Amino acid sequence: MTGKIKKLILLTVLSLIPILIPASALAAVDCSQPNLSSKQAIQCGTQGASGSDQDPSAAGTNIDNTIAKFVNVFSVIIGVIAVVMIIVGGFRYITSAGNTEKLTQAKNTIMYAIIGLVVVALAQAISSFVLSKTTDCVKGKTSTGQKC
Repeated sequence: MTGKIKKLILLTVLSLIPILIPASALAAVDCSQPNLSSKQAIQCGTQGASGSDQDPSAAGTNIDNTIAKFVNVFSVIIGVIAVVMIIVGGFRYITSAGNTEKLTQAKNTIMYAIIGLVVVALAQAISSFVLSKTTDCVKGKTSTGQKC
């Protein structure tokens, strides 16, 4: 049964790749064109780290938003997998029919899925804390008035 679950998780993750990386992002860009769209200019590296050559002070905010979006998408994927594993563990628990080995495996599946949810929640908290501190540092705004 674990082989089927691994295949299901692998297929789920592989099916999400086209959603996370659109085909247009993988297409080659001709950087020699004079009038590039913002997206193409960013892919060519002709704009600053912020993705805009108009306001360099927005670099921290744009990078912060990009990292936050990635962490959020990753957290949702892991959260969905953890909930599915809790359901699978519950199903195993119900169908163990008193077999102590199957019962132990079911309890471990549920426990590890809950630990995974806790880790994802902590990752969200840690990343938001770090991103807020680094963004404040880039903007020159610290709560204590110290230099970064």
